[in-house]
Amino acid sequence: MKIQNQRLGFIGFGHMAQVICEGLEKARLIARSQILFHRRDPTKAKRNEQEFRITATSLAHLVEHSDLLLICVRPNQVEGVLKEIGDFPCNEKMFISVAAGVPISFIQKQLSPKAQVARAMPNVASEVGEGMTLLSFAKGASMDFQSMAEILFGAFGRAMKIPETFMDVGCALAGSGPAFVLELIEAMAREGVKEGLTYAQALEIAAQTFFGAAKLVLQGSLPPDLLHSIATPGGTTQAGLDAMRRAGVSVHFSEAIASAAERSSQISDQFPS
Repeated sequence: MKIQNQRLGFIGFGHMAQVICEGLEKARLIARSQILFHRRDPTKAKRNEQEFRITATSLAHLVEHSDLLLICVRPNQVEGVLKEIGDFPCNEKMFISVAAGVPISFIQKQLSPKAQVARAMPNVASEVGEGMTLLSFAKGASMDFQSMAEILFGAFGRAMKIPETFMDVGCALAGSGPAFVLELIEAMAREGVKEGLTYAQALEIAAQTFFGAAKLVLQGSLPPDLLHSIATPGGTTQAGLDAMRRAGVSVHFSEAIASAAERSSQISDQFPS
C-alpha cells in the first residue's frame, strides 16, 4: 500500500490543512487529482479551490471517495463532524485527526470499530518544512497505515510516534513550543534594539542563533556538553547564563510547558471515551 495511490480527503480546510496540502504538493506525494476537501463556508471553499487547485465537495462524497481522511476541524467541532461521518459507510477508511486534545477513543466511539484512527500534532513550523509532528495510533493500526502517516507528515519536517498517554506533554512541547521559542526570540531582538540595532537586524540575529543552536542538537550534540564548551568561566556567555539562572528562566520555562500540557489534558477530559 503506497501513499501515492491513496485518495486523500480533508475534513475542514483551515490553516493547518492548507499547510499540509502545500507540503504534499512540494513533496509530490499525492497528485492534486486525488485530493478532495470539505469546507462549510462556500465562499472560502471556492477561494481555496482556486488557490490550491483541488476540489471542494460534500462531506458524504468526500468520505465515499477518500481512502485517507484528515480531520482538520476545531476540537469543539469534532463531535458534530464525527456524527455526520458515522452515517456513511467507513469500515475500511483511515482517519487522522489533527484536532488538539481529542482522544482516539472518542473518535473510534463515533466511527466504525474497523476504521483505523490516528492522532497527529503538527506545529506551525511545518509551513517552512521544519515541522515537528507527533503521531499516536489506535490499537491494531496496520503498519501500512502507520507508515503512510509518517511519510505524509515527514514531508514537511520530522514525524515521531509516541504513545497517546504522552500526547498532552507532546502538545505542549511540539504544538505550543514554537510560541514559547518565538517569545524568547522576540525578547532577544528587543534587547538588541535597545542597544542600537534595527529591529530587522536584531530579529535575524536572534532567529538564526536559535536555528543554529537547534541544528547542533539535532545533529547529535547534547545541550549540557555544548553549554560547557561555550560558557568560558568569567566570559560573556557565563555572565548571561548566571543572570538567567538567578532569574529562574529555566524554571519559568518549565512552568510554561507544564501549563500547556495541563490545558491539553483538560481539553481531552471534555471528550468522554
